[in-house]
Amino acid sequence: MSFVAARDVATVQAATGPHRPAAEASTGASGHGQKPRHVKGFPRSRAVRAAAHYLSSRVGRCAFAVVDDRGRSAGVDLHRRYHSASTVKAMLLVAYLGMLAQQRRSLSHGDEALLYPMIHSSDNDAASAVLAIVGERRLDRVAREAHMRDYEGAGAFWGFTEISAADLAGLFFRLDGLIPRRFVGYARWLLSTIEPSESWGIPAVARPAFQVFFKGGWLPEVEGLVNQAARLEGDGRVFALAVLTKGDPSMEYGEATIEGVTARLIGP
Repeated sequence: MSFVAARDVATVQAATGPHRPAAEASTGASGHGQKPRHVKGFPRSRAVRAAAHYLSSRVGRCAFAVVDDRGRSAGVDLHRRYHSASTVKAMLLVAYLGMLAQQRRSLSHGDEALLYPMIHSSDNDAASAVLAIVGERRLDRVAREAHMRDYEGAGAFWGFTEISAADLAGLFFRLDGLIPRRFVGYARWLLSTIEPSESWGIPAVARPAFQVFFKGGWLPEVEGLVNQAARLEGDGRVFALAVLTKGDPSMEYGEATIEGVTARLIGP
């Protein structure tokens, strides 16, 4: 298990684009003898370390990535690949809305009849229908635009798409910018009103302090896999988090792992 904290490493590639230094030298008249000005972000370094320590005690193979409110990434095993399960449905949503914009179309009742169940109740048939419409190329384009460097498509077997925690955290951090402007409100509504039975993990811990836009995915009977990724907004802060787990003894155990990581990242 490898741990990378954005505030503890001299050079870290931010999940949102070019590198941003953890500290920026303040400039005086001479340009010498000045102490670096510490740049704080949220979640704090100590919170990331606490989450990493907690994750090391959990059963199975676990990873998490957080993109803080300054766009810097940190976490454990950021680029280890996992099967996406239903988290890829967030990518399918982005691809479909992008297709509508390209075709200069508005949302129709038929469009909503696919997108709403795909996100709200994680309907698999709806996801397969959306993929058949947008095609693998549009999904690949979303991955490129979101800088998902560990992504690998799986065609019709979309639940076995390969992604990493860094991929998903970066996707959700960039989410508003990836969606055509006129559809942003609709996408945010879908991703923040997922049915209560699937609102475990990050939203269960982060609400009501944060507004949470999220998608989970699970394959507990196949791989003991429970994943979730989210964008969190509150108190002037915007950051993103993804927790991926594999080898969980139960669905509930995976959910508890995600909740434990979240609690340590946003706690006092």
